[in-house]
Amino acid sequence: MGRVFIPNDAAPFDTINAVLEVFQALSHPVRLEICRRLMLRQHSVGELCTALDLKQYAVSQQLAVLRKAEIVATKRDARHVIYLLSNDKVRRILRVSIANLVQPTEQYEMADLDKKQQAGGFARVR
Repeated sequence: MGRVFIPNDAAPFDTINAVLEVFQALSHPVRLEICRRLMLRQHSVGELCTALDLKQYAVSQQLAVLRKAEIVATKRDARHVIYLLSNDKVRRILRVSIANLVQPTEQYEMADLDKKQQAGGFARVR
């Protein structure tokens, strides 16, 4: 991904470019849905494929973009590669964005999500 040069801006170029990279990575609906799911718990590629009803190559392609933007990370669990949302700043951005756009009937899910995050519930693989 190319870097953007914005002259006469108050923010350092590295900061601007980091923000642009994160928002570009999150701007695809599949990548956003992957991140939403990874906020709740860690997943293998196979689990994401099943949940999203997509082929492995399509999910892997989107995960590669998220890894490059340092939004997700991987760990090994026996024979499986497990993906997790590794960037706490992105997690907060997503939580705030979802909370501000969610319908009133969905508010309880955000409260549950907050409780799980505070209790460290994101560290478990199910």
